[in-house]
Amino acid sequence: MVIVTSAQQSEPAPRSKTRERQRELVRILTSSNGVMVDNQELASRVGVSIATLRRDLRQLETSGVVERGHGGVVLSSANRASAMTERQMHARSEKMAIARAAAELVHDGDLVILDAGSTAEEVAEEIGQKNITVVTNGIRSINRLAFHENVQVMVLGGYLRGSNGTICGGEAEDMVSRVHGDIAFVGAVRVSPRRGIASLTYDQARLKSLMMSQAKRVCVIADSSKFSDDDEYPYWSPMPASWMLITDRNANAHHLEMLRAQGADQITFVDPQD
Repeated sequence: MVIVTSAQQSEPAPRSKTRERQRELVRILTSSNGVMVDNQELASRVGVSIATLRRDLRQLETSGVVERGHGGVVLSSANRASAMTERQMHARSEKMAIARAAAELVHDGDLVILDAGSTAEEVAEEIGQKNITVVTNGIRSINRLAFHENVQVMVLGGYLRGSNGTICGGEAEDMVSRVHGDIAFVGAVRVSPRRGIASLTYDQARLKSLMMSQAKRVCVIADSSKFSDDDEYPYWSPMPASWMLITDRNANAHHLEMLRAQGADQITFVDPQD
């Protein structure tokens, strides 16, 4: 007969499972872009008890990977900075090629509504030589345009999410509601044929929706890694009836066909070396 003692019952999981679980926790926190994630949500997504989650988080906190708060956790400031740098460098050549194609849609005298994000930042660089007005909530885009005297920049007000250089909130929405753009360039965390454009916060999703509604033309700027059937993100902006898409040639054909059915009536493909 094998007798299981209480000590055996409370024995921790094998180290490999613990490491795998902690890597998943870090992945989830990285994708939250500096937003604190609730402990209960984390435990549910990883499939563990609150007690096990807290044990994992204590270890990650001791290692300097995360910072724990009241009822939630976030990546440490050093790791958030590293994650931001990684996002900026991801698919850099694709984003630059997308930006060059986007700039061809902009003409002197246009009012451009420009979303925040690393691809939008590249668009800002490309359109900086034109005589235009740019309305944007992206800090890095603002910095790119700041020294172009030919560009009038309208900086949207609100609160700053430093983790990704985005300004959102009621003030930003109020300002966007008072303009009517010739074209809106909108980025995405994910692009889903079923739901539209994913955002990491409710305020970002609201602002993206408003940006699209306030422009004559809408152009989604997204490299092929952004297309997915994954609908796990909580906040979405539905697409308008008709919109344009600029992406790279690695985009999945099945996703593209579904996006065409959802109103993507003009799709431009770019090559990174262009």
